[in-house]
Amino acid sequence: MVNSPLPTGAVSVVHKKEISTIGKVAAHVPDLIVYGDFSQEVPFTEKFDGVLLFIDISGFTALTETFSMSSSFDYGADQLTQTLNQYVGDIVEEVMIFGGDVLKFAGDALLALWKVDRRYINDIITLALKCSLSIQQEYGLYETDVGLTLRVKIGLSAGHISKVVIGDKRHQHFLVIGRAVDEVRLSQNLAKAGEIILSPNCWELCHQKLIVVEKIPDERAVKLKYIKDVPTLDEEMFYEKCAQYLSGNHISESSDILRNASVLPPNEEHEKRLRKFVTRNILKKIDDDQPLEYLSELRPITTVFVNLQFLESANIYHLTKAIQDANAYITETVRPFRGKINKIFMFDKGCTFLCIFGLPGDKQANESTQALDCAYKIHTFCAMSLMKIKVVSIGVTCGLVFCGVVGHHLRHEYTVVGRKVNLAARIMMYYPGLVTCDETTYLESKLPFYFFQEVPVTEMKGILNPGTIYRFLGITEKTLIGTAYLTKQRSQDYPLLGRKRETELFEVSLETFKDSRKSHIMLYEGLFGYGKSQLMAEIAYLGQTDGQRVVAVELGKINVSQNFFTVQTLMAIFLGIDTCKTYDARQRIILNKIRGIVEDSYFCLLNRLFHVKFPASEEVSKMDNEKKNEEMETVLIKILQKAAEKEILIFVIDEAHFIDSASWGFLEKLLRTIPIFVVMSLSPFKHQGLVPCSAAARILGCRANSYIKLRELTPAVIVQKACQDLGVVSIARELEMFLIHRSHGNPFYCEELLRNLHLNNVLQFYVLENDEESEDEWDRLFTTRVLSPEECELLENEEKGSYICTVKQNVKLHDIMLPPTLKGVALSKIDNMNPSEQMVVKCAAIIGKTFSTHLLLHILPKWTKMKMNQTLAALVETHIFECFTEGKTRFTSQTMNVFTHELGNFPKSMAMVGQVSDLGSVIANSIKQEEAVMQCKSMGFCTPLLQEAAYELWLKSQKRNLHLKCVSYLESDAHRCKCCGQGDFVNFHQYVVDGMLRKADIQELKNESERDMLSEAASVIVSQTLICLNASIQESRGESFVGNFWEKMGCKRRTVATEPGGTGPSFLLLLSDRMEDTEKAFLSRLDEIIWLLEYGVKKVKTKGSCSCEETVDSVIVPLSHHCMALGQNSRAFYYLLESAAAYVHLSNNYMAFMYLNTAESLLKSLDPKQKIISHFEKSVLYSLKGEVSYNMGQYNLAKKLARKALEFSKRSFPLTIVGAFFMSMVENSKHRSHQKKRASWQAPRGREKRLAILYQQCRCLSLLWQIFCRDPSTNSKKFAHLAALMMVNCAEESQDECQIVSSYMEFSLCCQAIGNQQEWRKYEEMVIKHSSHLGIVGTELFTVVKLASSLAYMKLCLGSLPLAIQLGYRVHQMCVQTKKFKLNYNVLANLFKALFLNIRYKESVQVLSWLENLSFRDDNVIGKAYFISGCLDLLLYAGFAYKPFQYCLDFILANATNCILVSQTGIMLCLYSSVGIWFARLHVWEDFKEPFEKARMLVRRTCASLVANYGFCKFVECEALLLQKYIEERPDKVREWRSKTSRNLEQALAQCSTTPVCYPRLYHLKAYVQLMLGHDEQSQTLLDMAFQSCNDNNLERSWLEFSREWWFTGKDPMEDWWLKSAPNFPVWKVGMSATDLGSFDKNKYLLKMPELDIDNLFPEMKSDDQIT
Repeated sequence: MVNSPLPTGAVSVVHKKEISTIGKVAAHVPDLIVYGDFSQEVPFTEKFDGVLLFIDISGFTALTETFSMSSSFDYGADQLTQTLNQYVGDIVEEVMIFGGDVLKFAGDALLALWKVDRRYINDIITLALKCSLSIQQEYGLYETDVGLTLRVKIGLSAGHISKVVIGDKRHQHFLVIGRAVDEVRLSQNLAKAGEIILSPNCWELCHQKLIVVEKIPDERAVKLKYIKDVPTLDEEMFYEKCAQYLSGNHISESSDILRNASVLPPNEEHEKRLRKFVTRNILKKIDDDQPLEYLSELRPITTVFVNLQFLESANIYHLTKAIQDANAYITETVRPFRGKINKIFMFDKGCTFLCIFGLPGDKQANESTQALDCAYKIHTFCAMSLMKIKVVSIGVTCGLVFCGVVGHHLRHEYTVVGRKVNLAARIMMYYPGLVTCDETTYLESKLPFYFFQEVPVTEMKGILNPGTIYRFLGITEKTLIGTAYLTKQRSQDYPLLGRKRETELFEVSLETFKDSRKSHIMLYEGLFGYGKSQLMAEIAYLGQTDGQRVVAVELGKINVSQNFFTVQTLMAIFLGIDTCKTYDARQRIILNKIRGIVEDSYFCLLNRLFHVKFPASEEVSKMDNEKKNEEMETVLIKILQKAAEKEILIFVIDEAHFIDSASWGFLEKLLRTIPIFVVMSLSPFKHQGLVPCSAAARILGCRANSYIKLRELTPAVIVQKACQDLGVVSIARELEMFLIHRSHGNPFYCEELLRNLHLNNVLQFYVLENDEESEDEWDRLFTTRVLSPEECELLENEEKGSYICTVKQNVKLHDIMLPPTLKGVALSKIDNMNPSEQMVVKCAAIIGKTFSTHLLLHILPKWTKMKMNQTLAALVETHIFECFTEGKTRFTSQTMNVFTHELGNFPKSMAMVGQVSDLGSVIANSIKQEEAVMQCKSMGFCTPLLQEAAYELWLKSQKRNLHLKCVSYLESDAHRCKCCGQGDFVNFHQYVVDGMLRKADIQELKNESERDMLSEAASVIVSQTLICLNASIQESRGESFVGNFWEKMGCKRRTVATEPGGTGPSFLLLLSDRMEDTEKAFLSRLDEIIWLLEYGVKKVKTKGSCSCEETVDSVIVPLSHHCMALGQNSRAFYYLLESAAAYVHLSNNYMAFMYLNTAESLLKSLDPKQKIISHFEKSVLYSLKGEVSYNMGQYNLAKKLARKALEFSKRSFPLTIVGAFFMSMVENSKHRSHQKKRASWQAPRGREKRLAILYQQCRCLSLLWQIFCRDPSTNSKKFAHLAALMMVNCAEESQDECQIVSSYMEFSLCCQAIGNQQEWRKYEEMVIKHSSHLGIVGTELFTVVKLASSLAYMKLCLGSLPLAIQLGYRVHQMCVQTKKFKLNYNVLANLFKALFLNIRYKESVQVLSWLENLSFRDDNVIGKAYFISGCLDLLLYAGFAYKPFQYCLDFILANATNCILVSQTGIMLCLYSSVGIWFARLHVWEDFKEPFEKARMLVRRTCASLVANYGFCKFVECEALLLQKYIEERPDKVREWRSKTSRNLEQALAQCSTTPVCYPRLYHLKAYVQLMLGHDEQSQTLLDMAFQSCNDNNLERSWLEFSREWWFTGKDPMEDWWLKSAPNFPVWKVGMSATDLGSFDKNKYLLKMPELDIDNLFPEMKSDDQIT
């Protein structure tokens, strides 16, 4: 046992001090080099004596295999790295403590040296043996976490050693050779786990009297048993003596410094010499001051092991010369492809080079192909040119491995570790003399199969299931005739998607060619994966008609270097010899085809081209090679010329950028000589690393060519393609968005993602049920159907065997690692960045697809803000990042533009050298870009694929540390914005979660004092203003104050219009006699607030605009991701609920659905016994699910979820009407008690947990009363009343005035919905009175705004349009003043609706323009949808246009899959129904089918909101128009369709009980249906009912008058001005009046009678069709 290592009796303490740059470089180099001789020219040798220690970690191969086969590779590699560095690092430290110098690391082994004068070698052998015993004692047996045991085998040798330094002026390597080196490896091979073996020479040179050994049978080497304990031997003296012997090795003499090289003083010249021994990839990161652990990552690479075995007669001179020559050739061969020599080591008379392709900064496309080509060239050179060479063996593999630092922090090396590395080393050794590769490399290279040969399977040590091993035969000119067919085949069952325009251009160009008979080239250029091959297959199919001959080929990268390959293949297929297996068969076919066209003496010119054996003629034998080639081309042209006289020749060439230069030259001649139509697909040459030859440049640059640039597919097409690939009619919304976001419109990416999901077994399929009631499930809430035109047939075909694809439960798609193919694409882009840019990209990837620049600076290691801004500016300029300005919606890729294409000339820059930019302008642009970045607070990845790939490069431990930094930074901002009160999105959520996320009392006091201060200031201004305000109002009845105020808004104030159709705006405070005093007072109150916000801004500062959406996107959602990554489940669940609640608040049901699913999956994964999640949070989960279900129209599901949520919040709700009766008595008593002893509002300090529960109960009860109100039955009304009353009691118990006001408002809405007019008016009055006590800041002001908005909405629903208009204008102004832009979308939409129905068109257009400006400024898709819906209303019912119909249709098509918009089922129903009405009125029934079917699918999924009911009315109008069509054309379907229409009319009437403003339209449509069925009396009655329900709905009244005149009183047929004007309606612009527009009031669509003259056509329908 060793007690005292060098240099003193105390164990050295290793301090991780700040290490200089030269120290960091020296850590990668042994002391033998650091303190070596740099004066000699390389190559040189240096001889010395020393002791070598070789340590092999037994079991490491099995450990690597186990971790690499782990289902989570990042876990496997991370654990492997930790195990490796901890274990090997400790062994390295032990060696350094004993004065050893670690020379080399070789994966699972290391080689150490004690360089010493031969006189003292015996003592140093003893020292090395003591070191070995210490290592075996401390680390000889190590249990890993996966149950595998690591053991150590040690071999020692001593004697003469030679250091060989090879390389050049840029990069150098060293290795040690000699007998001692050979013996140390042989000794280690003899050792078993736990043993120490001494080589024969070592045994001869050691103190044999001190060492007890055991003889090994048949070997001269011996096994160490122990070192004798000699009493006379002074350990202290022995170590001091050894230290003196080793003093020339610069070992540390201080107990605080383990290695002197780590504290080298700065020396530029010395550092420059050491840097030659370190890979440039590592030097860049060292220079960038990146931490050591940041050098490690997981990445796909290609590994090449080269082993050189020398003859026994080789001496040191021979070895040095051979290794130097091999190094020089290997370096020059791999350098153009960014390959690197990572290591050179020599054992057993053999030298091994480890070469790597694809290290950080070196990733390239076609990496496997380049590595194989280099390997074959290296093998050929070494076998033929090196002296004394015996055998050259090379093994090549590719795959995901760990690339990083292995060893101790003071002595380590950058290397690669993983299963693929081990496999490359094994196949190199087990297949000597060959270049071999694994199956992955064979497939990735995409080389022709005839370049490979499968070799017999051999069992290899430590390798399980290596797969097929191939011998690589080299890339040669050898080709097989006709082996370049199109790989993509056109299939009727797999049609080409999204390329209709491209194929149409081909057909048009081909027709032009037929007429002109002039050669023409069509060029389709697109990026990798854009579907060029499938497009070429489609074009080849379309060209195959009578009189046309299509020859199609697909090229590969290897073909660019194969002379005349393209022409050879085209002609072989053209002549029909591509399938011939023998030369004589080919010869017979060629003879039959060319006899009579070509002279017999020239047949032999085709021998080399087509591998045939025509006899050589005397004439040809006299030609030189150049002349032969010219004549051969002439022969081919003659053959084609003869064929072109009989038929149209079409050449289709896929991947045309791989055409060889000789073929380009022939094509140029061919196009000038023969009329031929050529279609080519190609990628940009620069993306392939190619430069076109001169002939290619001339052909492609011809202006007569057609050039089409392929674009990415739209999201709708990506979804359609996914359904096509999976063989389903629909996929889950979660899967849709996953594919849209990750594929970026690239069809190949989509295919790879689906293939990867299938391999990971995360998809599930089930049969689509015809009964739509089955859709009432949470998991299928956002499942949309992708219908083909055949499936859209209305009631024509029954669907059979249709499947839907969803994602399995508990599967998180965002955790699925990228497929290797896509990761390689992203890595090639990352590796083209400099180290600083790479570090920024990788750190930003930790934060997410969007990130805050402040947070990025926080997690960047030791960066300054200036450095970060400069790097960000460069990344923005190269389109890696994009800046997000204020108000910009993130991830707008969801709304990608519809298909666009470019048709023109091929870019001239293809063949031109780029022009030199002016240096001054470059610098100016750089400064400008940096200034823009400095102003930017939020940024995002332009390509999410890049973010995902960069994230996967981190190891698990590194991710964890960075995630922790992000969490600590973000948590202080995880709340609502200041404008919304800074609370939780789930009220008082943080106080219910024990011991978590509590705010500091100081911060609470600060917020409270701020609120009090603002309220006091507001009160002063109010008191000073009200006196003047009241006097002004009493004197002029609002003339001066209100008039001036509304004039400031840009609206002239007028008196109340007396005519029903008046169009002037009216903003008088004096309302009609029927307006209640409370409503007048409330309007006055709103005017006061607006005035204060407008004119008191200097004294009362508002808290700015609402930034909750930005907070959710940049803080709360990232926090949930960070916490999940850290495994902090309770915190993750907290933030997932906050995210979902925020998205519900922001009306983004889809995102809420996504995060609720994630939260539920997390909940199910937890052990229920641990009770990590409280009942309160479970209640929040189910109530939010209920709200989303309600918003999506799934009322039964919403009711179940709301009840379940209420149970978790410890509140019961009766199941029976009897229970409801008794509970109503209790709740009424409680309500009266609360009103008698109303307490003033108190600060919630100390009551937060109780308040959280009360707020949650209010939320559940609010949802319940809304659900029950949808059912018109008496019992449901009673349940609704009870739920609303319970909600009011909970609010009153909370003593929160804002909550009480909100609950009263909801109770009033409930009473209005169930027909309880007395309570409705009572509570409306109460809520208005209570609101007068609220302040005009913060949450209280927002409550007033929401109250006014709710009142305006309710008055609109009831048809009180004048009051709705006045409230609407005021709420809009308050939203503008308080910057509540999200609320303003709904306010403006409702205001437009009220003005529109009241036929105040000028103001309608003005409001619509406000909505347009607001929604497009903020890029808010919901606001845009409301705007488009308003434009369609003007077209359909007003008879003029604000935007043309095509503009509206383009928006709907472009956003058909937008996740935010799809979750708004009400507005989507409106849009699709409007489009359906348009096409139905114009009798364009083919276009009518799709929007009508989509609307039909949405009818059941809408809630009882005004926009949903309005959409339902439009859908019923579609049905009525379709019924008219069937009466005229398909009488056999009338009964069926009439039943459906009548049923939906009755359902709509019941549903619109909450929105009576829709009654006139429904009665109007019902009257029309009865009229078509021949029931004139019933139609007349219904028409009268429609007139009676109009009230202020002047729009419907005017249409009813037209219908009554047309149906019953008209003497002469009326002319349908709507049909006559469509689609070119007059356009009403902002500022125009009705007079400016001209006559348009008659542009009403006439609901015509079917054109039939049959008496009593439907007698069976009269008896059962009664008015309800």
